[in-house]
Amino acid sequence: MVVLAGVLPWVIVTFDGGWYPVFSFGFLHLDPVSFTSLPTYVSRVGSVPPRLTAWPMATLLYVAALATALFDYVSSLDSRIPAGLLFLAGVDVGLLALSLSRQPTILALPVGALYLWAAVWVGYGDALLGD
Repeated sequence: MVVLAGVLPWVIVTFDGGWYPVFSFGFLHLDPVSFTSLPTYVSRVGSVPPRLTAWPMATLLYVAALATALFDYVSSLDSRIPAGLLFLAGVDVGLLALSLSRQPTILALPVGALYLWAAVWVGYGDALLGD
């Protein structure tokens, strides 16, 4: 579930002329079809614009959560660590969508926050509830 949460689109951005998905690792243009990775985007613009800073932070939190989840799988790490990182990544995805939606004629849906929080619930719900 943790891996799936990082592969599915995190934000669906709609605008007057169409829509495009933003993933943890980049975004997909649909007309014409092309993909821009997060590192490529950052290298093109020089730095992440202030309204998009939640995107690379959410990706870093997700990668840290994935690493700690894998470590938790092979050893006895405290399950609250990957759960907390996934939860915070979901918060950042929500902030990214909110920031994008503040632009005129744009609506950004933070579907990735739901995936990340579902991964917390499915993967770590029992541990968080003390069972």
